[in-house]
Amino acid sequence: MRFAPLLCALPLIGSVFAAPTPVKETSIVTRDVDVLAIVTQLEADVQAAGSLSNLSVEAEVTACLEVVVGAFNTCGAALGIELDLDVEADVAVAALAKRQDVSQEVAQVLARVVVQVNVLVSSIHPDIAAISIVAKLLSQIDSVLCSILHGVDAILAGVLGLVANILVDLKCVLSPLLGGVLGLLDGLVGVLLKGLVGAVGGAVGGLVGGLLGGQ
Repeated sequence: MRFAPLLCALPLIGSVFAAPTPVKETSIVTRDVDVLAIVTQLEADVQAAGSLSNLSVEAEVTACLEVVVGAFNTCGAALGIELDLDVEADVAVAALAKRQDVSQEVAQVLARVVVQVNVLVSSIHPDIAAISIVAKLLSQIDSVLCSILHGVDAILAGVLGLVANILVDLKCVLSPLLGGVLGLLDGLVGVLLKGLVGAVGGAVGGLVGGLLGGQ
């Protein structure tokens, strides 16, 4: 039996546990960030991904979507947002806004980003979108865009509602490929239109023009 040696060792074990031990730091160290500048750069980076059409082949679509994912990852890192592929996951934020009076401007930029991404994914031919690598990228974009929107709202409270209302005013029709984003925004306003952007035909150009004209 090994109980006797163990019992003899208990005083020694107790003295070890009684000694002070380092406490692991679990709090998030926050830092001030220029939210407007960061999301404006995000918009530029998403635009740099280029455009897609119904005729775009797998290689073109994959390259474009990878640029978009990279843009979101860069934005998340700059904002201190811990991105997660689970659209239901809470978003950990390690940032504070340098200015609190930029919510409307930030919302306008984020709304334009949503439109840009919406137009991109809605332009992809269904057969291409069904290819595994493309489908994975589309799912990742939907998830990370949700995290960016949620995270910015955690930094500037109320931004998410502003984005939702801007898109409603513009009659933005979100693609089913952005189901996570749709659910996030629709839960706030309850009237976001559902379906493919293509279902409203020429409204896409007017939608983008309206957003850009509002800069």
